[in-house]
Amino acid sequence: MNAVDRFRNSIRRRAITMEVGGFRPPDSPFTSWFGRVSFMAAREEWPTHDGRPMVALAQVNMAEMPFRPPRMNDFDFLTVFVAAQGLPHAHEPNGSAWCLRTYTLDEVVAVEPPETGTHIRPFPMRPSVVEEDYPCHEDLVTVPSEELVQDYHDAFDNQGGFKLGGWPTLIQSEIFWAPWQKHPATPEFVFQIDSCEKAGWQWGHGGVGYFGRGTAEGQRDVWAHEWQCL
Repeated sequence: MNAVDRFRNSIRRRAITMEVGGFRPPDSPFTSWFGRVSFMAAREEWPTHDGRPMVALAQVNMAEMPFRPPRMNDFDFLTVFVAAQGLPHAHEPNGSAWCLRTYTLDEVVAVEPPETGTHIRPFPMRPSVVEEDYPCHEDLVTVPSEELVQDYHDAFDNQGGFKLGGWPTLIQSEIFWAPWQKHPATPEFVFQIDSCEKAGWQWGHGGVGYFGRGTAEGQRDVWAHEWQCL
């Protein structure tokens, strides 16, 4: 195995991309959706921001996934909300202008969502496997040769879209909490939610929202968020 192949193996990650719409919606309220949340824990309240219900951005059923990406193996469901009044800032904590919740199978019950005034069009989602996902250039620590640096984007593909696992699809720079650990929980990237024209959702202009989970001692359930756009 040559140096390039060793390098490729060292940075390659598997990922799951979510197809948004284009197929008949399942009947179950517990399936994966973009722009809809139809379950939560019993007696749990719908999240709010400044007195208004948050907008449902997505729900994911991990039982539908072909495998469990890193840091997604200890929960069965995931929901994501954002404030109705505008996009959250990168340094705002979970539960402020954005909200991410996870559940085990025995915790969730079906709910009727409140009226949020959202413009997002909901679509069911289904997964497909990406066997080889590679980091954007900004996330590289080392490369084996100067020639490979010049040809990197042609040789190593980063998969965009709504993605679980793999590497973040960067637009402007590294995620502020990823390479330089500018967060007390030392988060690692877990998944991303891309802008979706079909559903009428944008992070700014053609942006991507990133979600990471804490790795520091006692901080495993701390989630971090950032978004970048063109």
